[in-house]
Amino acid sequence: MSQKDKTEWANFVVQEVVSFLSARKEEIYANYAARSEGKLPMELMEQEGLMDFEIALSYLDERRSGLGRGFLGMNLIR
Repeated sequence: MSQKDKTEWANFVVQEVVSFLSARKEEIYANYAARSEGKLPMELMEQEGLMDFEIALSYLDERRSGLGRGFLGMNLIR
């Protein structure tokens, strides 16, 4: 598989994850409000940009990581 194909796939997956999270902001907030102690208001979280999602993604192609070839790892960027 070419690097171009891998990059295209990674960009597609990132966009799908961001779209998924963005479409479910209210559900995500409801889960936060039900489980957290602080319970910041959603309006404040949106004002501060905490409900905007950006994802970094990497594929681990080495078996020595213990996660297996092709494992997909993601980090939420704050």
